[in-house]
Order: sequence, then structure tokens, then C-alpha cells
Amino acid sequence: MVEDKLSTDVFLLRKVIIFVVFIIIIPGCQEELCEDITVNPLRIGFYVTEDGEHAPYRVDSLSVKGLGHDSLLYDNRFDVGRVEIPLNVSRDSCSFLFMFPDKADTLKVFYERNLTLVSIECGFVAFFEILDLEITNNFIRSYSIEEQNVTNVNEEHIHFIFYSDPG
Repeated sequence: MVEDKLSTDVFLLRKVIIFVVFIIIIPGCQEELCEDITVNPLRIGFYVTEDGEHAPYRVDSLSVKGLGHDSLLYDNRFDVGRVEIPLNVSRDSCSFLFMFPDKADTLKVFYERNLTLVSIECGFVAFFEILDLEITNNFIRSYSIEEQNVTNVNEEHIHFIFYSDPG
């Protein structure tokens, strides 16, 4: 009788221990969600020069196409003051065609890539360092590199300076 009671108590104790272990282990096995920004686009702001200062400028109609991979990033967007374009993580440069109502300009961006492990949940993210730009000057008069490092900080990297009278 005592042996039966003792074996029943041991059996129940084992069940309680297994239950407690599962309660502790199971939440630790759940996947965490990635809450970090893992895409870092190149941000380009539009400006004109007024009295020697850069003033924000809005383009009436703009299309932007990635060259070499035939992707339309912006399709006839209206009232655009800034664009965000992706850089290619497998190459050290990429080109884009900026199409305005009557003119077009080509931008080629040269950069270095730096893959960084953000976390196990998010994986790797590519950060870039802008080395140089080549741009035609049909509608865009000039440019300035405001921030060389393309990271997950939401700031403009390049300013396009347009002719004061774009027509």
C-alpha cells in the first residue's frame, strides 16, 4: 500500500516537473519578429537654388526606371520632392533613368557594400557608402552628396539641384 502511494506520488511529481519544464522551454522556442529596418534605399531630395540657398523643389511629373534590370520604380508620379531608390546589393554600382515631362537624366551611383548581421530574426542588412556619382545635366543642373553612408537612418543622401527655370 505504501509502495503504491509512493509510486503514485513519484509519477505525479514527474508529470509536474515535465509540465513546468515545457512551460519554461516553449516560450523560448518561439520565433521573434524582426522589427528592425532591413532595407536601406538611397534617398534623393529635389532642390533649386534661390538667393544662393537650396530651396525645396517639387517635380510635377516624374518616372524613375532602374537601368539594366528593367524596373519602373516611379511611374508618372506627381508633385514629387524626394525619391527613394534601391541600390543593388550584388554590384558596386547601378544606374537609373529619371524621366521628366520634356527631358530625362541618367544617374549612375558608385558605392561600397557592407553586409552587417542585424540579428538572428532579421538576418543581414546591406549598408552602403557612396563613392561617386555620374549624372547627365539635361534637367538636373548639379548634385551634392549630403550623407555618404546609406543606413537605416531616414535622411537624404543626395540633393539634386534643378535649373531655376526648368522649362
